[in-house]
Amino acid sequence: MTIRQPRNRQTWLSSLPRGHCCCSVSKMRRLLFSALLLVATASTAAPPSAEHLGFFSNQRTVGSSDDPHTEGYALNLYREGPRVFGKFCVSTGIETPCGIIDAADLKAPTGAITFRAKLSTGTEFTRESGPEGRPSRDIFEFVGRLSANAVKGRVTHRSGYDSRTDARTEPVSLRRVRPDRAPTSYADWMRDPANKPANW
Repeated sequence: MTIRQPRNRQTWLSSLPRGHCCCSVSKMRRLLFSALLLVATASTAAPPSAEHLGFFSNQRTVGSSDDPHTEGYALNLYREGPRVFGKFCVSTGIETPCGIIDAADLKAPTGAITFRAKLSTGTEFTRESGPEGRPSRDIFEFVGRLSANAVKGRVTHRSGYDSRTDARTEPVSLRRVRPDRAPTSYADWMRDPANKPANW
């Protein structure tokens, strides 16, 4: 009876075709290098950032020095890829409530821009609210054009409780009043509790 001894590793390697082992090792090295390159690229890639389109306003102070009031609108705009976001603020006297912009659309070639913002400008007293009143629900819709130094167009104000109520439309011109801010990402911007949209 013949007993076959298992070949050791050196004998097995020597039986392979010449170049087989070297090619396999070379291929593995290339694959490892590619994987390391992908990891390094992912770790050093810059996070998404938003372009600050500007802060625009026509706000003004009225009244006496003893009892000043601020009136007008303000708009803070950002863009990240196709997404346009920011805040629209309305000064009605002592306070300046702001609403998050939604349904925004900006046509880059022409600067045509539309958006909507929901906010509350104060307490309203109506038949439905009762004698104690209720927080107003104000919807502002803007249609206009964005340029390097201003945002001009028309803003329509309507009630968020009853769309059948009369809407008021007026022309507005908001000029750039602040330098651009440092870029931020949309995700980071939304983490700020002050940037939460209205829940109605």
